[in-house]
Amino acid sequence: MGFSDYLMQDHIFLLDQGISKTEALNLLALSLAQRLPDIDKNTIVQSVWQREEQLSTRIAPGIAIPHATLPNVTGTYIAVGVCAEGMVYDAPEDGNVHLLIMIIGEEQNHLKALSDVAQRLQVPGLYDRVVSSRDTAEIFALLTSPSADISTSWEGVKLSRLICRQALDLATAAGATAAVIHGMPDSLPDLKKPDTKIRIIYAASGSTDDYPKLQDHIDAGHTLLSVPFRGLNRARQVEISILLALSKGLLNKGEKVVSVFGMNTRNLLDTIVFTDIEREFKRFFSMSMENGSNDIQQEVFIRVLQLSAEIAHEGREGKPVGTLFVIGDYKEVLTHCQQMIANPFKGYEEHERNILDPGLSETIKEFAQIDGAFIIRGDGVIASAGTYLRVKQPIKNFPSGLGARHAAAAGITGATRAVAVAISESTRKLSLFSTGERIMEV
Repeated sequence: MGFSDYLMQDHIFLLDQGISKTEALNLLALSLAQRLPDIDKNTIVQSVWQREEQLSTRIAPGIAIPHATLPNVTGTYIAVGVCAEGMVYDAPEDGNVHLLIMIIGEEQNHLKALSDVAQRLQVPGLYDRVVSSRDTAEIFALLTSPSADISTSWEGVKLSRLICRQALDLATAAGATAAVIHGMPDSLPDLKKPDTKIRIIYAASGSTDDYPKLQDHIDAGHTLLSVPFRGLNRARQVEISILLALSKGLLNKGEKVVSVFGMNTRNLLDTIVFTDIEREFKRFFSMSMENGSNDIQQEVFIRVLQLSAEIAHEGREGKPVGTLFVIGDYKEVLTHCQQMIANPFKGYEEHERNILDPGLSETIKEFAQIDGAFIIRGDGVIASAGTYLRVKQPIKNFPSGLGARHAAAAGITGATRAVAVAISESTRKLSLFSTGERIMEV
């Protein structure tokens, strides 16, 4: 599902220069009221504003997703406002918002709809094309139609296809059981050969709705792995994709994998990497989450990795940021916690502080500048931020050169069944901790 399931063209608006946040939100809310004649329009407006007053829904530079759930409503509904000149949404120094996407509907599907919209906005170039358009029909097509990424020359397509074929030959010769292809479908060869026993996994940002040419490959038994991380360099593409594939059960211990990728800013595949999972990811299998003995939901673990990668890559206001996420085994983790500051998440309903809500992205990135850890339940509810961890038992096999944040990650995962992700402020690398040890660095 995605925009095409929630949005109608007549609920897209080109907003005038100088429009205020209040005027824009009221316009979109009243337009959605037309699709819900049994719901009083004031109820919709008030629900949207109530959510907005609790926590800003500005999720990224230039983008805000105001949203609310309504009782007695079936389905999900979206209205879009595009302001080419931008509008002041929060404080003027935060920068203008150019794209407003309002989502209202039933609570049951709300997080899924937010996730679908946020994932769609990850398509490279989509935001710029939407904001620059002055035609609602074009905007509707951009948001709902299968999208194409940056075009590739025919020479580039031929090179990408040659690299893919060579990768499959290498996989067969080296005894690999799977190939991970990082690239756009336009540059892919026909990998549906009946004689190949290599499983194909396509790692891309988006869904099959975004890449219609991929559907034939999916129908042939291949798999799409959504990797919605921005700013990944060449080395991290392979590490993150294999890590996500392992957490989703698409790859397993003992397998050998060939990965094909290129620069993340170009639609060109030019590199092949061979990975022995058991040897290079052996410490991943010590994670209690992987064998099902922990309470961490896979989508929560993946969301934490995504946010961590974004924080490491983007920093905050041009400066690097280091922070710590502790996930799972909440009751036991709580016994080692001491709040360093007033908990910024205290008092909010659980559904308003779930890390799966993309509307919290900017808030989490802002709070990442605070000393201390984020404590997250296995179901994604953020219990606290700015939390100090006290662990008395000694830390074993702690790598030299790591600081207090990593020591806290090692300590809390050694004393509990939690998993921790530490972001280094100095190196901008992610360290994954479990059972008291750093099991991976990317």
